[in-house]
Amino acid sequence: TTTTTTTTTNEPTLTQYEAERNARIQKNIERMKSFGIDDARKKVMTMESKHKNNATTSLLSKKRVKKRSENATQMDRSKQPRRTSSRVRGEKAPDVFVPDERNLWEPTYNEEIYTQRQVSNLGDRKSEWQLFVSGYDQQGRRLYDNNRGVCCHQCRQKTLGTHTTCRKCNMMRGKFCGDCIFMRYGENVLEINENPEWECPVCRDICNCSFCRTKKGWMPTGNMYRAAIASGYKSVAHYLVLSRQDDEEKAKLCEEEAERVAERLQREEKRRIQENPELYAKEQEERRNRPHWLKNKK
Repeated sequence: TTTTTTTTTNEPTLTQYEAERNARIQKNIERMKSFGIDDARKKVMTMESKHKNNATTSLLSKKRVKKRSENATQMDRSKQPRRTSSRVRGEKAPDVFVPDERNLWEPTYNEEIYTQRQVSNLGDRKSEWQLFVSGYDQQGRRLYDNNRGVCCHQCRQKTLGTHTTCRKCNMMRGKFCGDCIFMRYGENVLEINENPEWECPVCRDICNCSFCRTKKGWMPTGNMYRAAIASGYKSVAHYLVLSRQDDEEKAKLCEEEAERVAERLQREEKRRIQENPELYAKEQEERRNRPHWLKNKK
């Protein structure tokens, strides 16, 4: 049984266990004092505080000395004129605006000029290539395949069908689908794959894809195959390189030759329309109503 000790003061009543516990705590404190632990702790704290104060005092004293030396070299602030802005002093602000006549919203491009080496690197073909057949189904829809398809460097579409392989770099940038290599560079993919020394347009420095043209600071062409053919050129690359070559005389001769070819094509188209007006009207109607990839191919 536990007994309680009663006192006449307002202190809380302690049990026998609590009283014994307090006695043991007091005994341990006295024992630690006899070892000198408390004095050692106070001595260490005093040394740390003194070291910190000395460091702070030395730093502050250096700042004060520096500030006093600076103030000694300067004039008394009370004797200096009051600082005010030019607007308060009534001075006219300088006209720093310089009008720019350029339209900053329009991108700027480098001048597009081709060398004679690039002109000689233009490709050619012996036979025509039928568009929208290789890599298309019977309904004229393009066949996309993430696993078996090959990504074309020009159109950047991963499709089935015949693609080129560059014999020089042997990289993915040398992969062109049959339609792109024909429309953009005037070459036949079947003839290319039989040539063991064929180099891709990137290696020949005549690539006109949007990535390569942007790297050179040139404006991307977009889809301009029909415009190049209507102008009398064999492909988009022939139109760009021959009309913008550094030799002006040769460029003029190429333009004259292209004009004659364009006139001949116009005469042939006009003759075809006159000979088959119903067939031409049917073709125009289908072109207006349907895109080419939805036409049934026989």
